[in-house]
Amino acid sequence: MAALSACAASYALSHPNFQAAEEALQSAINHIHGAQEVNGPTFAGHAGRAIELIKEAQSEVAIADEFHQGRRW
Repeated sequence: MAALSACAASYALSHPNFQAAEEALQSAINHIHGAQEVNGPTFAGHAGRAIELIKEAQSEVAIADEFHQGRRW
């Protein structure tokens, strides 16, 4: 999955809806980090797992945008 994240960061998303989705996903990560800073990092591991899943969603959005740009077939 790290390779997908690196790939996602290598170019700007071209579709405005994918850009908005990426911003919302990053905002969600920031909010979870904020909760962890205030209340501690654990939340029985669920906060960390939520961040992992959001990062997976970010990778999927980037891949979808690659299809939109014709970079993937």
